[in-house]
Amino acid sequence: MVRPTAILIAALILQFQKVHAVGVDDQVYADIDYGTFQNPSANVRPRFRYWPNDASVNLSQVADDVREAGRVGVGGIELLGYFLYGDIQLFPGNYDSLQSDWTLNGFGSPSWSNLLNTVLSTAQEEGLVVDMAIGPNQGAGVPAPYESDGLMWDLYPYEVAVPLGGSFDGVLPGWSSGPLVAASTGLVLDVTNSSDASNITLSHSSLADITQLVDQNGHVNVSFPSQQSGIENRVFAYYLKHSHYPEVQASDRVVASVPQSPIENWTQNGSWVVDHFSALGAQVIIDFWKDHLLDNSTTDLIKQVGNYMWEDSQEFYLLENTFWTPNLTAAFLANRGYAVNQYIPLLISTLTSSAPSTLYILDDPEAGASHVADYRQTLTELNRIYLQTLSSWAQDTLGIQFSSQVVYNLPMDMLANIPSVNAPECESLALSDDIDEYRQFTGPANLAGKRVISSELGAQSFAYQQQIPSVVNYIKKSVAGGINQFVIHGYPYSGNYGNTTWPGFTTFDYSYSEMHGRHQPGWDFYSDFLNWTARIQWVTQTGVPKMDIAFWSKSTDYRHLSAKYTPTDLLEAGFSYEYLSPDNFALPEAYVSDGVLAPERQAFKALVIGANEILTGLGVTQLAKYAQAGLPVIFNGGLPSQFEGYNQTGAASANATISNMTSLQNVHVTSSDEGIADTLASLNVTPRTAVTTNGTWYTYWREDNTTSFDYVYVFNDASSLPSGQGFSTGSITFESTGVPYIYDAWTGKVESLLVYEQSETNTTVPLQLAGDQTIIIAFRHLAFGQPLHVISAPPSTLDLNSSSTSLSIHRSYTSETAQCLLSNGTSVTLSPVLTPPFALTNWSLIVESWTSPSNPYNLDPVAERSNLSTFSNIQSLVSWSDISSSLANVSGRGYYSTDFQWPPSSTSVSDDDASVVDGAFIDLGSIVHTARVIINGQTLAPLDISWARADISAYLVQGTNLVEVVVSTSLGNGLRTIWDSIETSGKKASTQFPDPPSVADYGLLFPVQIIPYKTDELR
Repeated sequence: MVRPTAILIAALILQFQKVHAVGVDDQVYADIDYGTFQNPSANVRPRFRYWPNDASVNLSQVADDVREAGRVGVGGIELLGYFLYGDIQLFPGNYDSLQSDWTLNGFGSPSWSNLLNTVLSTAQEEGLVVDMAIGPNQGAGVPAPYESDGLMWDLYPYEVAVPLGGSFDGVLPGWSSGPLVAASTGLVLDVTNSSDASNITLSHSSLADITQLVDQNGHVNVSFPSQQSGIENRVFAYYLKHSHYPEVQASDRVVASVPQSPIENWTQNGSWVVDHFSALGAQVIIDFWKDHLLDNSTTDLIKQVGNYMWEDSQEFYLLENTFWTPNLTAAFLANRGYAVNQYIPLLISTLTSSAPSTLYILDDPEAGASHVADYRQTLTELNRIYLQTLSSWAQDTLGIQFSSQVVYNLPMDMLANIPSVNAPECESLALSDDIDEYRQFTGPANLAGKRVISSELGAQSFAYQQQIPSVVNYIKKSVAGGINQFVIHGYPYSGNYGNTTWPGFTTFDYSYSEMHGRHQPGWDFYSDFLNWTARIQWVTQTGVPKMDIAFWSKSTDYRHLSAKYTPTDLLEAGFSYEYLSPDNFALPEAYVSDGVLAPERQAFKALVIGANEILTGLGVTQLAKYAQAGLPVIFNGGLPSQFEGYNQTGAASANATISNMTSLQNVHVTSSDEGIADTLASLNVTPRTAVTTNGTWYTYWREDNTTSFDYVYVFNDASSLPSGQGFSTGSITFESTGVPYIYDAWTGKVESLLVYEQSETNTTVPLQLAGDQTIIIAFRHLAFGQPLHVISAPPSTLDLNSSSTSLSIHRSYTSETAQCLLSNGTSVTLSPVLTPPFALTNWSLIVESWTSPSNPYNLDPVAERSNLSTFSNIQSLVSWSDISSSLANVSGRGYYSTDFQWPPSSTSVSDDDASVVDGAFIDLGSIVHTARVIINGQTLAPLDISWARADISAYLVQGTNLVEVVVSTSLGNGLRTIWDSIETSGKKASTQFPDPPSVADYGLLFPVQIIPYKTDELR
């Protein structure tokens, strides 16, 4: 088809060098190839989660998909066999129907091995890295013998009621269900019923372990006291059985659209979740890989281009009664100091975040919660063994590292186990894209010195509707929370697949975003934001993160995360903070020196413990040492008194220690309504970045002692406001006296920051940021003094430039004389600039529609592409659907063009200095999806999508100047008219969502301005 010849739409791709394997060092300052800020290496670039559904896919297309990913700017892929999300019917409607023979194309099959080697060898050729899911679907299991002791276990509960004063003389209920774990008795005092649940209160003093009374035939004889007061007695029996939780269903258990070969052995019988609370569970995965996937050539490829072995979030609780493992009883006794058997009734059905149908509690003031906490703490410790086993395997056998989405969704201490993997990973979906929740995850990882804290990023409701600013804003908030590596969700196999129409195979049955890839109109422009992301990651994987405040946070329940500190006083003052579990105080860097906690890591200036926090023995012991070493400690809202688990002696000791600490001058107890920031100020504890602004600014600090650089990321959070709003101004006072620079992650340019004021200890920088805009300010510590710079610049300043011999300022329209104060004490008077900005009008728009090919099942073309009518004389830039109703159901690319005269007609040709202009900026406001700007045939460098402006002076000519803007869209609008016919793996989109996507705003939505400027030399 014919396109406007003057418009260059080729992607601006940076060629990055051949990759060197990441190796086994997971610490900050690891000796890997980082590349440069301008061109980061594959090791520190973002990656795509890549979904081939099964091993039947075309391997040539797989190789092309890997190459395409590298072409648009990622550093590699995360290979995850999707397998219809296990095909366990988590989404509405019928099971997804198999479109290939899963008996022959399952995980670990020879076909899967060929696919794995294709990905690895293509990555090697392209200089990319590969993460490999350790299993299919979410990586929680692999094919295994059905009764393997390394598969996940469950406790199956049985009980029988016995009248008051009665006896039980018979075979335990449920006998022969499996190995008996425990038998116990208890007196029921009360039953409270609601519409969907029952709470049954047991007498604590009545609980008895009768396991040893059970004979080999399951018979037990137990009598109850005659003088009992209550409702009834109950005899409980608990048996250990495999849960047989399918990570991927076997082919004979689901609907298939094509014939399935007979299952001949366990390797073809689906995949099963392994025991996540033992080394044996990890060993099932290790042995499967060794026996079925790791021949010599594959192992060699992994050592060359492998990055992480990886496991997804642990979401296998839906079919469980109670997590268990054969060693739990012994581990509980060894670590908690008492036996668990008689307390098992309290543990049953406590996995999900929803209320169980029946829940046993005790008649204690805390209803038996301490015993549940002890169980969860024991699970935490056993899960740590599982994680450490896989980490050791990845490092010792494969020469790479292990990454996992640690704990969340499950009842354990997430913070305690995060240090147990090489690259802890979270996700924007489960953590609600909340900065406080990210900080809960990053604190332990940073204390453990992890170079990478990863995130599965970008999943949100509905496919084909996500726009690039949404992805970018996820990244921005994540970095503010301390995340520094992103695996973008997701990148499906782009080739033909059974009963799958254009725009291609769609994971999660159209429920979640996004299906990135070549069928997206914006794909050729992804390099703009992916290179930006790579540079952000380069900065944030450099050096060591520094934080101001640590919050004590002990919990054994991370089934659902929520923000812990919601007041805004710390944010408004500029304080940064993270959370630590007292379990993390066992890490080697968790010590105090010169009143600073973890001086070689975050260098916390103070530790805050809330009145409702849970104390632990280790935590209080270490806290006392920290306080005695001079660390400021704040008990916010009063002294905590709740102790972890059932340990009355430990609780009394901890409370006494806490009480004694309050006599120290650096230990402070605040009232519940006293702000932490005010308390810190009274203690002369200051933030590294003191913020004064009318917006909401977050900062994130990295210190690199090897290069004498500090990097500070600044984010203006306007996520609660509509796009294009949230502009704010203010200043930040940094605890640094280095020479400041601006690192522009959109262009890769590094330039001197030329407006700031410096004291002997601090540097204050005035800033103006658009809504959701970020900047990176770096400080280089040099032996010589500061260069000549501006201390105070007029509001009309657009930019400043400097060289060894000059310092100049670009100013836009102002009717008044202005003053510019230099650091050498000179004040420069600047004359008015009388040429105002002007908006470009009279636009022409050609819309290139992307829709389904004539054969919708042929996915080889990217789309059926056709130019619609040209829309001319557009005076105000509005959404395509507002330009013409005919565009409401169109997705694709838009080619805008207009022109303007230079110099502007308002510029005098006389020698009047106020009427002379020397150049201009173009300003598009914010970008809706992607946009490329071409001035007189010259493509501009990528623009900041939050505030898309650039200096175009180098491209201007006298007379007529042509402006062209190429935009792209998501696919949602274009799918509206074919919504009822599109399908993936035989599942119709309309089965999941009867209504098509709502009409979204596409195109240029804000006025495009030309801002003339005048240049003045300041020296």
